[in-house]
Amino acid sequence: MEFNGPSGRFQIALMFLLGLATIGYGGYSYAEQSSALDSAVEVDATISSTSVEADDARRGTDYVPRATFNYTYEGETYTATNVYPGELPRDFSTREKARSQLKGYEPGDTVTAYVPTDSPGQAFLKHESSDKPLLVVGFGVLFVLASLYSFLTD
Repeated sequence: MEFNGPSGRFQIALMFLLGLATIGYGGYSYAEQSSALDSAVEVDATISSTSVEADDARRGTDYVPRATFNYTYEGETYTATNVYPGELPRDFSTREKARSQLKGYEPGDTVTAYVPTDSPGQAFLKHESSDKPLLVVGFGVLFVLASLYSFLTD
């Protein structure tokens, strides 16, 4: 099997740096998600709306569930839209799968929200982790390995 990676030192270096940046972003996202889950306190929240948004950024379409809700934490009132913790949205292959994540979250309902104590404006509804940050790290590792392979065989 022939590997046709980047050629030339500049392209190899650029791919290596892109891989490192991707690993860093994935690691940061994982740490942010873990911190949000570990420090979260429960508060009552009121759902004001729900929706499913299409994400056409990649090939095909993925769907992201959103729930807008209001809550009070330490005397301050906030509005958030995060169903899950972390910066990387959890997406689903069909609108129906994304919509199913919003069961039990109807406008006007009072629900439990989770407020990260270090970021009170970033509350979320489902206290669940995602493996998406680790997938991002994995892609970064592939970029680094491919650039190292290209460097060694160049």
